[in-house]
Amino acid sequence: MHTSTVAGGDEFEPDLVRAHFEQYCRDEGVELEHFLRLGQMERPDSSSPRFSMSTFAMRTSSHRNGVSRLHGMVCRSMWAGLWPYLPYQEVPIRSITNGVHLTTWLNRDLARLYDDSLEPDWREHSVEAATWEPINGIPDGELIELRDRARRHLVEFVRARQRSAAQRRLAPAREIRDAGEVLDPKCLTIGYARRFATYKRGLLPFRDPERMRRILTNTEMPVQMVVAGKAHPRDQAGKELIRQIVAISRRLDVQNRIVFLEDYDLEVSQNMVQGIDLWLTLSRRGSDACGTSGIKAGINGALNLGVLDGWFDEGFELSGGWAIGDREPYPEDDDEAHSNSIYTLLETEIVPMFYRDRVEWIRRVRQTLKGVSPRFSIARALREYSSVYERANNSFSELMSDGCRTLRARVQRMMRCAQAWDRVRLLKVATPSDVMVGHSVKLRVTVDLAGLGPDDVRVEALLGRVSLTGELEETTALRLMPVEQADSAYAFETEVAPTQTGRLGYACRMVANIFSDPFEQPSGTPVKWGDAIPQG
Repeated sequence: MHTSTVAGGDEFEPDLVRAHFEQYCRDEGVELEHFLRLGQMERPDSSSPRFSMSTFAMRTSSHRNGVSRLHGMVCRSMWAGLWPYLPYQEVPIRSITNGVHLTTWLNRDLARLYDDSLEPDWREHSVEAATWEPINGIPDGELIELRDRARRHLVEFVRARQRSAAQRRLAPAREIRDAGEVLDPKCLTIGYARRFATYKRGLLPFRDPERMRRILTNTEMPVQMVVAGKAHPRDQAGKELIRQIVAISRRLDVQNRIVFLEDYDLEVSQNMVQGIDLWLTLSRRGSDACGTSGIKAGINGALNLGVLDGWFDEGFELSGGWAIGDREPYPEDDDEAHSNSIYTLLETEIVPMFYRDRVEWIRRVRQTLKGVSPRFSIARALREYSSVYERANNSFSELMSDGCRTLRARVQRMMRCAQAWDRVRLLKVATPSDVMVGHSVKLRVTVDLAGLGPDDVRVEALLGRVSLTGELEETTALRLMPVEQADSAYAFETEVAPTQTGRLGYACRMVANIFSDPFEQPSGTPVKWGDAIPQG
């Protein structure tokens, strides 16, 4: 999944899907209406739900993942309706955080410095934290000079780009000359580039234009901004954000301190992430899937100032940067508070540090180089994806082996469970007394399988801490094994030694045994729950 909204996926009218897939379904022996239902999710406002490509993909994939830890949590909440009998924390969507290709985005001067200062094979071992430890031995002066040189290169690039843009639109000679003199190569430079969608809050630094003007035009400690980005062709609100930013810079008479680069592309992005000092990320928490621009800036020694969203939610402590807000959901009216946080951090900490405490600034630069480079490398992401692909391939091979015998057996089990599930019951849960941390207790559940065999089901206990509202949280699923039979009733048991403190509880459930990996649990898997049982 690469979006944090259900509406982010393509949807089509059912009749359109029927028209295009009728022959395909006939050729493959699939009932057309069944194919259609795989892409539909019931909604209270629609009698005939549209066919969602995202819903179809979720139901027909064996593995699913978000692209950051927080995005995985958001996706589990978004798609909980496809697994209605599971707590959303157990919805089978994992997370694999995006990474960037280091040598593509790394400043060449910094790469050469690494060749001199790190082990010769640092590129091949970029995911290992130990690879980056020699950065501690690089003198402050070398890092300062490298960062100053990168900023000078960015300023030269921006000036050339702005001069060419002015010449293309046949601007007056004075405007062309002024375009070649924007920015100051010695000034703290903030980078701010993104797709301008409204949830990314592009105007957040300009809610108080006069305060921002004072920060930019401070004679002792001036600040400048390089802004770039595009809006979707149909996103009028995003286009309006861009117009407003340009208008604000002109109205405040700070055109030489705020530059908006047109035609945002890979060349612009590469020069920005390599040359800026501070990178802004301001999207609403939970709305950005990952956001790799801040990673690209971080591996080049830029510090991040941003909301704890996407990659920055898990990378903030590694980055040496500054966080806006916290890790709790916040309402829209917090935009004002977040805007004030930007101004306050710039005025009281970030700008003074850059100009008056270069030792601390470079300490933070080292921190981001050492922390972000290994953790958010594409090599690490590929390792994690490879592990998932390997498990998926092994599962497929197992199902296809011996003339698809395992697959046939699983399909037969699914059919048996579907026919008997209405009659299956959890009869009795033996409640242990005095559950204590570190002490083993026996959990015993008796179930009526209504003619099913004990291998047809998975009996599980969900063990966790009981919240103030009586909900189970921080849960662990434990599988109980069959130990006794009396007619159609079976007893299942397991022993567990709780490690959590506080008020503990558990809930028992029975699931059709049609998957081996919890992350492979298909949508619509039959589940029967007993009551949640709080303990001491």
